[in-house]
Amino acid sequence: MSEDNHIYPKPKYAWYMVGLLLLIYTFSFIDRQILSLLGPAIQSDFGISDTEFGLLVGFAFAVFYTLIGLFCARIADSRSRIGLIAVGLFLWSLATASSAFAKNFLQLFVLRMGVGVGEATLGPSANSLIADSFPKHKLSTALSVYAMGIPVGSALAFIIGGSIIPIADQMPDVAFLSFSVDTGWQKALLLVGVPGILLTLFVLTLKEPVRHGQIAGAAAIPLKQVFAFFKGRYRAYTAICFGVSMNAAFGFGSVAFLAFFFGRYHGLSGAEVGLIFGTISIITGPLGLLFGGYLADKWFREGKKDAHIRALMVAPIGFAIPAVAIVFVENTMVAWILLGISNFFVNSPSGIAYASLQIITPNQMRGQIISIYIMATSLIGYGGGPFAIGYMSDHVFSGPDALRYSYLTVALVTIPLGILAFLWGRKAYMRAVDQENERENEVKLAAKTA
Repeated sequence: MSEDNHIYPKPKYAWYMVGLLLLIYTFSFIDRQILSLLGPAIQSDFGISDTEFGLLVGFAFAVFYTLIGLFCARIADSRSRIGLIAVGLFLWSLATASSAFAKNFLQLFVLRMGVGVGEATLGPSANSLIADSFPKHKLSTALSVYAMGIPVGSALAFIIGGSIIPIADQMPDVAFLSFSVDTGWQKALLLVGVPGILLTLFVLTLKEPVRHGQIAGAAAIPLKQVFAFFKGRYRAYTAICFGVSMNAAFGFGSVAFLAFFFGRYHGLSGAEVGLIFGTISIITGPLGLLFGGYLADKWFREGKKDAHIRALMVAPIGFAIPAVAIVFVENTMVAWILLGISNFFVNSPSGIAYASLQIITPNQMRGQIISIYIMATSLIGYGGGPFAIGYMSDHVFSGPDALRYSYLTVALVTIPLGILAFLWGRKAYMRAVDQENERENEVKLAAKTA
């Protein structure tokens, strides 16, 4: 333990960093997910289809989020990670607030791309900071706590949105130059965007931890070398990226159309959906994440080299039955219970996935490898999931149950594919753990003899 105290920041400071990064991550998901609850109102005002809404809530954000992500990751691997987060937080919060002034679908689409550009800075930087602040046997738990920003942010997006909608309708209109904010959904976007701008000041209280596990003599690894390294462990990396992407496609896709689903089949308003799902998610989401991190760390301490793959596979196995059953349930209370169970398992892989990648990746490649993972989960999951459900609802199925069948189809495709991906990469991941341990031991030995 004494060695850990010299290598890593003091535990109190390390957990302060995790707490602040969690808060920032939470804000990022509030800004990202608030559109899902406001969807019916936006669809009504702009006259857009389910497919167009799927594009707006998915690919508008995901494409630029992934394109800028690799560039930001290279900065995170060699320069100030804290400065990168501060700039990104300011930009995406400003883009969210500015979305309130959008007059049509195209303007809102462009501003959502701006949110994606800003948020691309956070993932690689935050994961790299946390990986340099905790020893490996505590890393899954630390990253799972950070990853609670996903369910907590999503939950708060629904709770805040559900609370703000009726309040915003009574608020006075806002005018800026030739733009005006006069509808409830516009005022909600303005209100959730402004606090993130102020939060930027707190980022500057953080300090860069010492980088660990660096490749000697390399300040910034060339992109060609990163892809060559990825190729050498492609099966382990691909299994994680694709398997979690399948999980994300169902998770993000279903949440994106949640207000539509409960509105069309259970007669609930957007405000009701927001408050109920937000309350469920803020409990089941963090519990699922901590459960996943606990399993991975426990199995890893026991010497199971495939601990993280096993823990990742628990998710699709756990949410398979409730994800399919909710489509056929008519009772609203039972539907909420099934959604809560599903949400518990859907959220469990987030921290594990990041930790699994950190463990088999050298320090100066971590940000870039994480960006490849984010690229996969964003394009396939965050972009593809909502688009697939929206497109099938408009063009593949017909009638009042079209959205219901779209949900079911995405679940039946993504769940088995995710499980198969993890099984396919399990042994390769075990080999990668051994290889990385050997490489780190060689680095430590070289440092002692230098």
